[in-house]
Amino acid sequence: MKQLLNGTNWYKGNLHLHTTRSDGHVSVEEACEIYQKAGYDFISVTDHRQPSKGGMYENMLLIPGAEWDLGNNIDFPVYHILSIGTESNLELLQYYEEKSLPIGNVVSPQDVIDRINAAGGIAILAHPAWSLMEPADLFEMTGIAAVEIYNSVSAAPWNVGRADSSHYFDLWASKGRLVNCVATDDSHWYTGEHTYSYTMVGADELTADALIEAINAGNAYASQGPLFFSIEYDEKHVHVKCSEDVVRAAVFSNLVWADKRVYDNPHGEFVYDIAEADRYVRIELIDSHGRRAWSRPFSVAE
Repeated sequence: MKQLLNGTNWYKGNLHLHTTRSDGHVSVEEACEIYQKAGYDFISVTDHRQPSKGGMYENMLLIPGAEWDLGNNIDFPVYHILSIGTESNLELLQYYEEKSLPIGNVVSPQDVIDRINAAGGIAILAHPAWSLMEPADLFEMTGIAAVEIYNSVSAAPWNVGRADSSHYFDLWASKGRLVNCVATDDSHWYTGEHTYSYTMVGADELTADALIEAINAGNAYASQGPLFFSIEYDEKHVHVKCSEDVVRAAVFSNLVWADKRVYDNPHGEFVYDIAEADRYVRIELIDSHGRRAWSRPFSVAE
């Protein structure tokens, strides 16, 4: 059996939030206190074009971060790209200033991704559904470590309701692009969107390097409450163990017919029989409060 998730240490974190350094409504200190008191193991402060520093806030790890926003969906598509794990963004900031921010309509997303990776960080594509991103655009990008599958502040009442980007993952996976997923809050107002959606990362230790390595490797999942304990699979079955609060689980694949892919009240585990034509599988969990958890899509093709 292959294991999708590995590691004995699982850490809870938010990789996308804003403060008064850009367009957030609380200070860095206040944001750190909010997430630390909520039991988070790590966060990244990702203000627009304002790289943050790493360190510790009491027992919570701070991973350096920033958000680089491109376009306006009028004369250039919108792409928001998170830089996670590097404080070396001075060159990228200078590049932005030279290219006439804030619209950034002459900056290519690939340029930004390349510069993030060259500086030693990882690039995470934010809220593709909110951005009205063309799904095919991802096939023109290389070097993306993960994509937000859910973005809390893109839900109502803070936005019109483009928080859930899971459909994009199916479109990409059905064409062979398996993308790692994270969930974030993108906190701005701190009136309910904060401490809602998060990423669970399996890593050897609570350090920025270890967490980034695990996210890059896909040893992470997105959640709002339900937990994955294990996902094991072979050529015939996918065996999932999850928290007892899960009242419904769903298995997504490249097939549009969904017979026997919804599991009500699984009582902590279920087994999916892989269809002959399945090429990938992606799993969602839901609890009685409507909170979800998402696995990344993974190949089950022989």
